[in-house]
Amino acid sequence: MIEKILKFADDYNMLPEAGLVLICVSGGADSMCLVEALRHISSQRGFLVGVLHFNHKLRGEESNRDEDFVRKYCKRGEVPFYLGDGDVRHYAKQNGLSIETAARDMRYDFFYRMADKLKAEKIATAHNADDNIETILINLARGAGTNGMSGIPPIRGRVIRPMLNVSRDEVISFLCEHEIAYVEDSTNSDDIYTRNRIRHHVIPILKEINPRLTEAAGTTAMLMREDEQMLSEMADLFIMDMCDGQTANCVDILNLPTAISRRVVRKLCGGNLSFKHVSDILDLCKNNMPSVQLSLPGMIVYRDYEKIVFGADGEFEKDGFEELYPADGVSMIINGTGLKMSCKSVVFDDKIGKVNKSLTSFLFKSVDTYGTISVRSRREGDKIKLLGQNGTKTLKKLFIERRVPARKRSLFPVIADSKGILAVYGLGRGERLIPQSGDIALQIDFEEIH
Repeated sequence: MIEKILKFADDYNMLPEAGLVLICVSGGADSMCLVEALRHISSQRGFLVGVLHFNHKLRGEESNRDEDFVRKYCKRGEVPFYLGDGDVRHYAKQNGLSIETAARDMRYDFFYRMADKLKAEKIATAHNADDNIETILINLARGAGTNGMSGIPPIRGRVIRPMLNVSRDEVISFLCEHEIAYVEDSTNSDDIYTRNRIRHHVIPILKEINPRLTEAAGTTAMLMREDEQMLSEMADLFIMDMCDGQTANCVDILNLPTAISRRVVRKLCGGNLSFKHVSDILDLCKNNMPSVQLSLPGMIVYRDYEKIVFGADGEFEKDGFEELYPADGVSMIINGTGLKMSCKSVVFDDKIGKVNKSLTSFLFKSVDTYGTISVRSRREGDKIKLLGQNGTKTLKKLFIERRVPARKRSLFPVIADSKGILAVYGLGRGERLIPQSGDIALQIDFEEIH
């Protein structure tokens, strides 16, 4: 048994030559098998071991019994013992989680904190081959791809699982042979938990079909992991070579094999998306509408003409900004736009009147103004007659012609008086209030801030 665990660990380069390996021990059969095996291996390899135990406080005295059992085992064997505990039921209720998920989150949070504190090289958990089958079947029932069908990864960061090729039957045989005590968790017989129902009712039937189910499932998981790794790396290369931050070209994504494009979308969204969400985003890439968007959990995905943009929910301002009133000598930040506006009164001459091709500075003849000049977001029905062009056009049409993404249009400052639009930052100015040499003019300048 120990040789089998060691070979599997060496195949994946799990165990360090020195340093500390923390072993997660509940007191159950699997974890007692693991701690015995790693203690034996550590004496040969030279690394140190310590034991982590987390009391979930879910089973009353039984939870305390398990804690006491592991503590006494460590004391007899002179193994460093580190204890964590927490109110799992309260945490689950507070965060809207199942008891199983809450317990796992709190347990692993403790494991990682202790590993950081003790500067441990590895954290070893006692997941075995039967746990792996159960995970694969749970993922299959939920609808999984190659990643989910890969089962439990042998290594994830600092966490190692040296017993993934060992069956539960082999564990019990080893403990009996070496007269190693362990405790039973009474909830393991409770069929309210999904994993227990699969363990008690599904796997026995599958083992009747194939007595070597454990080995077969392990092979399937390995093959799936290899495929997933290759496809994931291909998606990473596409993102590295073809994406500009969180922006990608829709045609480029659609030209990928679907297996790659789905992974690209998942990675750009941070990985936590359902199959339907990924499909919706790919449909968005096919959409011919120039500016559409999807609201997903924690994320907004935009189609900006030929590009698709991934952003955190709330990252993009959509409601515009508060209307401002420029005045001589006043400077102010336009919230949400990344712009500062400055105003001053000047006497217009040819030098001042040189064309600003970037359309960030505007001059207006003060005496001919209707009412008060304001700087605001666009409004439904806004129109402008651009200087030097025939006809009037709506700002909506102007934004479309200049290919301004819909999500940004309300953040373009519009300069207007009570008669209508005078200019739009970055896009153009109207033909009204053009000053002549010697006229008193209001100069409005916009500057990007960082």
